[in-house]
Amino acid sequence: AALAQPCGITTDGTKLYFADSETSAVRSADLSPNGRVGTLIGLGLFEFGDVDGVEHHVRLQHPIGITQRDGTIYIADTYNHKIKRVLPLTRSVQTVLGTGEAGYQDGPGKEATFSEPSGLSFGNGKLYIADTNNHQIRVADLDASMVSTVEVRGV
Repeated sequence: AALAQPCGITTDGTKLYFADSETSAVRSADLSPNGRVGTLIGLGLFEFGDVDGVEHHVRLQHPIGITQRDGTIYIADTYNHKIKRVLPLTRSVQTVLGTGEAGYQDGPGKEATFSEPSGLSFGNGKLYIADTNNHQIRVADLDASMVSTVEVRGV
């Protein structure tokens, strides 16, 4: 398989999922020896944008971070300044955090702003986000749909 800047990687124990940034895609690779590489979301090098939806109608722009929890994938749609949820079974995508405008604002998920979020990781039931251009670590309580900033002291 030809890849174009694979970045983040996560697994559900059966497949690897990764952000293929230059093609604005989310791809998967079976872990079995006869496995294949497939594309969940994304159409190619010059097919990008910001459209939630299903299958070939979805558009992302340079996703970098990716993680999964309970069969749901979360991606940092970096150049769209959003965090999106990907459901592998339906190949659907929905924005869960961010307005799409670059900024730095905590609060309700759809009102919070990020500036090129990149890394994602789950810990203690919360989603941690490397908010690259804001030089901050943000934390999202997805159940409450609230974003806050991690306060680091004594550094």
